[in-house]
Amino acid sequence: RRSPTPMTSAPPAQFSLPGTDYADLHQATNRLRVTLDGKFFRLGQRKFPVKGVAYGPFAPNAAGETFGTPEQAARDLALIRQLGANLVRVYAAPPVWFLDLALEQELRVFIDVPWNKEACCLDSPHTQREIRDGLRGQLRSVLGHTAVFAVSVVNELPADIVRWSGAGPVEEFIDSLVDAVKAIDAGTLCTFGNFPPTEFLRPRLTDFACFNVYLHRPRVFENYLARLQMIADNQPLVLGEFG
Repeated sequence: RRSPTPMTSAPPAQFSLPGTDYADLHQATNRLRVTLDGKFFRLGQRKFPVKGVAYGPFAPNAAGETFGTPEQAARDLALIRQLGANLVRVYAAPPVWFLDLALEQELRVFIDVPWNKEACCLDSPHTQREIRDGLRGQLRSVLGHTAVFAVSVVNELPADIVRWSGAGPVEEFIDSLVDAVKAIDAGTLCTFGNFPPTEFLRPRLTDFACFNVYLHRPRVFENYLARLQMIADNQPLVLGEFG
């Protein structure tokens, strides 16, 4: 998954403060977390228009981490920043050293948490508890870190699983996953990676809409993007994957 993750929005607002030490200003901004601001995100005094790329996963290292070595990651993140990105999307909870390296490059990290979404989890309360416990276990050491942009509690639930279980129960389950994340750190932004076959899902607790869209004709893509803005309503809309 190497797709870029852009968000169509206005560029960050520019500002200047007389007598400000800009090195200190950058350091102070880097210690801030991204927050919601209506249909947009904000980092301190500036808008934060999401401009990101997917990163990894790589073959596991000796510690079982799928993020390569710190030396490799440092080089990659520096190059990603040079390309003008401000965010990387990863498909597992990263080690803290990866978040530290991202922050050094003024990058934020969008975390997808993997679990077995092919299973009919709503048929078993025990399985649902296992998924929530696994989610908490993977994220406990990283939530609250300044580099964390947001968490996606699931990416593309299979449409046949959603139809089997029903939209209402699936929405409630997604909300329960968001609640599990917020119970650890209430300030963490949460979403789930939706896609056109399940666009009708409307969980209540997500902070922004995130869609993966693969439409190859520009006009069709633009029309569907307008539709997604209507679905997102008053929340920000992020294209998590596209092509």
